[in-house]
Amino acid sequence: MKKFLNSETKKITKKDLIVVMTIMLLYAVISFINLGSWQSPNTFLNLEGNKELVIEFAKAVDVVKIKYFNGRLDSDYKILTSNDNEVYDYAGVLETKGAFAWNEVRLLKKIKYIKLIPVADTDLGEIAFYNNKKEIIKTKKIIYNGKKVLKITDEEETIPKQISHLNSTYFDEIYFARSAYEYANNLLVYEWTHPPLGKLIQAIPIKLFKMAPFYYRFMGNIAGILMVGVMYFFGLLLFKKRKYAIMSSLLMALDCFHFAHTRMGTVDSFLVLFILLSSYYMGKYIITKVEKRNLLLSGIFLGCSIAVKWIGCYLAVALAFVFLIHVTKNKLWTKKLFGKCCVYFVVIPVVIYVGSYLIYPKVSWLDGFGIKELQEQTMRMYEYHATLKDQHFFSSMYYTWPLSYKPVWYYSQDAGSNLHAGITGVGNVAIWWVGIVGFIYMIYHFLKTKDKNSFFLITIILVMFAPNILIDRVMFLYHYFPVLPFVMLAIVLMFKDIVEKYKKDYFILIYLLVVLMVFIVYYPAISGMFMNKNYFEYIKIFKTWYF
Repeated sequence: MKKFLNSETKKITKKDLIVVMTIMLLYAVISFINLGSWQSPNTFLNLEGNKELVIEFAKAVDVVKIKYFNGRLDSDYKILTSNDNEVYDYAGVLETKGAFAWNEVRLLKKIKYIKLIPVADTDLGEIAFYNNKKEIIKTKKIIYNGKKVLKITDEEETIPKQISHLNSTYFDEIYFARSAYEYANNLLVYEWTHPPLGKLIQAIPIKLFKMAPFYYRFMGNIAGILMVGVMYFFGLLLFKKRKYAIMSSLLMALDCFHFAHTRMGTVDSFLVLFILLSSYYMGKYIITKVEKRNLLLSGIFLGCSIAVKWIGCYLAVALAFVFLIHVTKNKLWTKKLFGKCCVYFVVIPVVIYVGSYLIYPKVSWLDGFGIKELQEQTMRMYEYHATLKDQHFFSSMYYTWPLSYKPVWYYSQDAGSNLHAGITGVGNVAIWWVGIVGFIYMIYHFLKTKDKNSFFLITIILVMFAPNILIDRVMFLYHYFPVLPFVMLAIVLMFKDIVEKYKKDYFILIYLLVVLMVFIVYYPAISGMFMNKNYFEYIKIFKTWYF
């Protein structure tokens, strides 16, 4: 075993593939547990604002509770009740929580007719009325615009016993999952403040299967699993020994933030995966000095990252810098290489970026798509981010991110007086805090040895992180996510030097056991598992942590 872990390798072997596939499979099993429901209402009744929907029961019944599911358009409803369909009494409001989410309201009235009046245009997917025995009350007929409708009571099997993150959107899924659905169904797209590639990827399972939490979270979780694999190969590339590749992979697999954020139906998973892949292939070119395919793949994945979020442009600056230093120092610069780089790192990213819009040009405020519309879209995106003044309780300053001082509370639910569930994007402190030390050590290591691997990682970390200092709009902990994998590699570098100095491999094992223990302790807070409320109080480190 010791020989297996310590054997130096310059090429990926079958043994490496077996090891990395095993790690990825184990992580995949855990990450797919309770990812989300496989079913949701998929037939919707489009309701116009202020137009009445009238539900009639066979006789006057005690309605205790109403459950209802709204689609891509969500609106509150006024509730009016009657026993003769002539005189209606105001009974409250059905409130909605965002696109593709279940909601419920208690009513406690004996009625024969219910009239729902949406405040604005909306899509109603399913509605159910419950008696005091918790049974669904069958409706006699539902009338809208003078016609009988069935769409909102035809998918009773999708009604959950308990409304939760498993069957409803949460946090930014109300924007990204909705837009992915719109891409899949040829509708005008709601979320336009980021380029479309991430949402197009997210839309694939929705297009192939249907709209449900499992499917709009599926591709993001796959990206999270692939990150675990890429980290293995990155560690092997930089540090040459299998034990360091395993350590790199496990740090990603056991990070709490990575787990929570990639299981949510947003696009950051794709962004970080593409950043990792682009950096890996550039690193492979610099280390092996083999241009074949490496620069091409680096350029392709760089273009993909930019077509998900503009943050990928930071990586472009970092890679350009390390590339120019490398070719200049090693006297590799030629007209042919310059031409290739223009194609790989300019033409291809532009084609990917523009092409992602051409695949699906429907944005709510654009009529068609061309160069003029792309310019307008780009300016609107820039103005949105540059002028965004909204505040958010869970926003945080860039200098607090490495400490995971103020995580983002994505989801929360209580069950009774003692049970609570939540999902928080909190970092594994055994990784994040040690990562600060690892980064400082890596700077020291570079100054002492002029190690090109350290220079490569330091450049990416600084260039990816530093622009956040100049941004005055609201920012969140997840803006640190693209930097995190490279901080993990700094940790591996530090442990590599410690192990090789003291000849004690068990230092790595002890550290990884601590990382695993922290992951297990915080698993309920990152997975939505119900626990006693006191448990979440016990595991808080800072008062800014919410679970």
